[in-house]
Amino acid sequence: MSRTAAVWMTAVGIVLIALNLRLGISSASALLEQLRAQLGFGPFVASLVPALPTLCFAAVGATGAMLARRVGTERAVLLALAALSVGLAVRAVPRTGALLGGTLLGAAGLALCNVLLPAVVRAHFPARVALLTGVYTTTMALGSAVAAAAAVPVADLVGEASPGLAVWAVPAVLALVVWGLRPGSWRATARGADGGKVSARSAGRTRFGLLVTAFFALQSLNSYAVIGWLPTVLSDHGMSSDRAGVMLGLALVVGVPSTFVLMPLTRTAARLRWAFVLVGAALMAGYLGLLCAPLALPVLWAVLTGFGLGAFPLVLAIIGASGRSAQETAALSTFSQSTGYLLASVGPFGVGLLRSATGGWALPLAVLLALAALQLFVGLRLTLTRTEVSA
Repeated sequence: MSRTAAVWMTAVGIVLIALNLRLGISSASALLEQLRAQLGFGPFVASLVPALPTLCFAAVGATGAMLARRVGTERAVLLALAALSVGLAVRAVPRTGALLGGTLLGAAGLALCNVLLPAVVRAHFPARVALLTGVYTTTMALGSAVAAAAAVPVADLVGEASPGLAVWAVPAVLALVVWGLRPGSWRATARGADGGKVSARSAGRTRFGLLVTAFFALQSLNSYAVIGWLPTVLSDHGMSSDRAGVMLGLALVVGVPSTFVLMPLTRTAARLRWAFVLVGAALMAGYLGLLCAPLALPVLWAVLTGFGLGAFPLVLAIIGASGRSAQETAALSTFSQSTGYLLASVGPFGVGLLRSATGGWALPLAVLLALAALQLFVGLRLTLTRTEVSA
């Protein structure tokens, strides 16, 4: 294969991986009430299903840099995609254990892809980090939106929620095949070649690394709370489940144009501050609308909330452009994402428990509104800090 063809295949592989990064999560969110009716699980499991991915992202994501050092980044991505494909397929079995186990295995694959993808982009496209980050986060938003909007109709077409949920393993298998066919994906890597001597913990010893981690944690908490519970918020107020899924899809598809608006603002600290203000204000406005009048203007609340979730590509662009090498990028990515997801894991689970304890959405949405304000504050502090990652 020519070098040009190999580069294009790598780019296509990155896009396909990005397409899968949220499919399994947003489809499960849209089908949560149907799964609960079909499988008969209670509120604890209902709160656990959207919380499992962030917990797994934290636990497994922390091993990303180490795995890349041992087997090579390319092989590590292959292993991640294999775990994702099998995990999503297992959820076809109509049992609560299969739902939870498949979600865990699939989320393990997602966790590794999450932390390795910025390093892959940095290694193969060092001069186009912002462009490729924008492309793959846009693809991620599109995939998530399509899955959220189509999950209920697909499940209805298949006949049940469980096999309908497993349909979303097909794009994961496609990504696995493409990444496995590209040159270099199976190549043996000398131990330490990919990771060097840069440890993930080194990123946590800098002020910049801690601020990136804090921001990543807050935006992840907000993102997974929205993905996990927005349809339920609306359906609890009387909206039909299929329309509530469409509202989540709308919130997620807003990430496509918002990424193109926001990514040019990452080039300077002054512009980045404006980007943080825009996404923070939009997220707070969306939460406020859901809190005060959820069914008055649900399309507007979905659009505002979706634009607010644009903090994700911003922080990924910051991570991808940080450090002096792909190894330092991988270290910062591993530390910020694994630690950030660990802190963020209380979001979907805590929101579910608050809803069960209070019998409504006033307190959960008020807490999320306060966390959105804190996210804005941390983002502004981040723009005032030097981008250092120590070895």
